[in-house]
Amino acid sequence: MRIGLEKIRKVYRFAAFVPLLSLVLVTGGCGTFLGEFYFGDLLGGKKSSSTVDKTAEQLAVEGMQKMQKKDYDDALKAFRKLKEHYPYSKYAILAELKIGDALFHDKKYSEAAIAYEEFARLHPRNEVVPYVLYQIGMSHFLTFTTTDRDPEETQAAIEAFQRVVQMFPQSDYARRAQKQLFECQKRAAAHEFNVASLYYRMGEYFATRARLRTINEKYSTAAKELGLQKDIDKMLAKSERECAKGEKKPSVWTRLGF
Repeated sequence: MRIGLEKIRKVYRFAAFVPLLSLVLVTGGCGTFLGEFYFGDLLGGKKSSSTVDKTAEQLAVEGMQKMQKKDYDDALKAFRKLKEHYPYSKYAILAELKIGDALFHDKKYSEAAIAYEEFARLHPRNEVVPYVLYQIGMSHFLTFTTTDRDPEETQAAIEAFQRVVQMFPQSDYARRAQKQLFECQKRAAAHEFNVASLYYRMGEYFATRARLRTINEKYSTAAKELGLQKDIDKMLAKSERECAKGEKKPSVWTRLGF
């Protein structure tokens, strides 16, 4: 008797709850189903398309399509999201590579160099590494501004191009790197000549001689290509004569390393 009474009480409580639940599920009009809004997960409701995460493949396709349209900012967003959300996907390595490409084509060369370096570090045996190393060199090469500035970027480009030539001598990118190396040498020769010319006008012949000798020893072909050799020979001859007279006290410019 006691058991039967307890069952009746449970049925009563459920019957009292049903009208309230029914009201919540159908209230709203115009076809609005509030139950899906409030209890979507419990009732098996689907997320709206705007909140559903794209798959790794979808992000890869989106990124490549944006690259083709030269929409590098959105391409970068797609590839970064792919890398972040699906780090173990087969498309993750593509994302890592294309992040560098998107930055490079967007002329963000310093960031591109970092992205390419990371790829080379993480995937040293990948077949695209010759391309990646070449792109590192080009990123530094294109960061360069003028020959009167510090040639740090040119030197970084030289080192990257040399890596391609040394590590992948038979690759097409090694041949391209050789051509770019000569362009870097021309820049380095022009920089050394500009500094030497400054010393020469200041009468700092020891510093002038050192710079001009560097050009002849390391960049002679590049200097000839630039048409500098005649001026170099003239300036060097006078510097040699002046230096033969004896060394004078170094100027403040020489002491500062200019």
